[in-house]
Amino acid sequence: MIDQCNQRPKHEKRIVFLLASWLWASGFAPQPHLLAAGETTTVRLQYLTVRLGEPIQVTKTIGHAWFPTLAKFPSGELMVTYAVSADSNANPYSVRAFQISRNGGRSWGHRYDLITDLQPSIFVPLGDGSLLTLLAHLYQSDPEERHNLHTSYNRFERGGNRVVVEPAGVRVVDWPWPVGTFPSEMPRTNWIARLKFCGDALQVGDRLLANGYMRTGGNLEPRKEEKVISLLFVSEDQGRTWRYFSTVADPFVMTADAKRRDPEDPRYPGRPWPQELLEASETSMIQLADGDLMAVFRVGSLLDLGRAYSSDGGRSWTQAEPIPPFSVEPSMVRTQNDTIVLSSGRPGLRVWFSTDARAQTWQDIDILEHHNRWAPDAGYRISQQGRRGGRGQTTSYTEIVEISANRLLLVYDRAPFGWDPTPVDSGERSRVFVMPIEVKRD
Repeated sequence: MIDQCNQRPKHEKRIVFLLASWLWASGFAPQPHLLAAGETTTVRLQYLTVRLGEPIQVTKTIGHAWFPTLAKFPSGELMVTYAVSADSNANPYSVRAFQISRNGGRSWGHRYDLITDLQPSIFVPLGDGSLLTLLAHLYQSDPEERHNLHTSYNRFERGGNRVVVEPAGVRVVDWPWPVGTFPSEMPRTNWIARLKFCGDALQVGDRLLANGYMRTGGNLEPRKEEKVISLLFVSEDQGRTWRYFSTVADPFVMTADAKRRDPEDPRYPGRPWPQELLEASETSMIQLADGDLMAVFRVGSLLDLGRAYSSDGGRSWTQAEPIPPFSVEPSMVRTQNDTIVLSSGRPGLRVWFSTDARAQTWQDIDILEHHNRWAPDAGYRISQQGRRGGRGQTTSYTEIVEISANRLLLVYDRAPFGWDPTPVDSGERSRVFVMPIEVKRD
C-alpha cells in the first residue's frame, strides 16, 4: 500500500529538482563544514571546547597583500578584502582587492583591485541581500570645508557579482569639530581626512551606528595635542548620510584602571596603559545578551585593548578600562551559544574567548602557533619577530565572522618583509589566510 501523504505531484518534484540543481550550480548547496576538510586541533578551555581547522590560503602575491577583512553576504557568500598598496598617507593611490568564496571558504575566486581605500572597510548587510561598504577614508569637498566630508558609496550586490559605486555617495555632515587632513603628493581633493570609519556597524532601533575615530592635532581647536578619539557615527537613511553620535573613549580623559592585570604575566606579552595615552582608535562593537553595547578598542601597539559599555543605545559610555586582549584592530562577535570571541594581536595573532555575559574574564589561543605547526615550509610560516620590533611578519589585523551557528572564520595575513613590499625576486610571497574555528559550550 502506497502512503499517499509522502507522494509529491510530478510538477512539484520537477520544481524541487530544478531548485536543487540551481543551488548546486550557484554554490549554495549544503556543503560539509571546513572543519571536516582536513586535520583539526582541539583545545579545551574552561567551559569551552574549541576546534581549529587547517588554514586556507586566499591569495599569494608579490608586493603587498595585508590588512585583511572578511564579510558574509546575507545569501551566504563570503568576501575577503585586503590592501595591495603601502601603508602610507602619501600613497599616489590606495587600493584594496576583493575575492569571493561561494563554497563556504574552501576556495576563493578572481582577485579584483577595485576598492579605493587602504584600511579595512565596514560592511553593512542591507535588506535586499547586498552589502554596503563604508570606506575608511573620508575627503573634504573643498580645502576650506572642515565640517562636511564625503567618500564613495559602494554596494556589493548578488553575492558580489555586481558592484555599484557612486562617487561622493556617502556624506558626513555637520561634524561638531573641524577636521584636518594629511598633506601628501596626491591632488589636494584626495588628501585623507583625519576622521575615519573603522570597526563595526550595528542597527540599534531605527538608527544605524558605525564606529570610527578622529585624530586631533595640527592647527585644530580646541585640542592641539596629537591624540586619537574613538567615536560613533549615526545614520538614519541606510548609510548614505552620517553625523556625530557619541564619544566611546577619549584619551584626554581616560585613566588606567588600578585593577588591571599583572603586566609580568608571561602568557600575555601586551603592556598595560602608559600614563599618557596616545589613542583610542580601531574599535569593534557588539550587542550583549542584555541589550547593552560593548566596545573594545585599540590603545596602541603592544598595549592592552580598552573596553567600554553603553546601556542607552550608544548615547553614553562608561569609563574605559584595560582588558587582557591586545593590541591592534580587534574584531569581536557574540556567537549563537553566547560566547564572546575576539581576535587581535601584535605581537602575533590570538583569539580570545569569554563565556560570561559581560566578558569580565578571558581565555586565549595562540593562532600563530597553530598556523606555524600546520605550515608546510618556511614560505608559509609567520615569524612573531620582525625588523621593526613587535610587528613581525603579520599586521595582526584580523576579522572574525560567524558563518554558521558557533562556527567562525578568521582572516589574517603574512607579510614576509614586515612593512616593506615583497620583492619579485625574493622567493617569498605575501599571503592571506582564513582559518575555520568551532566553539562548543561544555
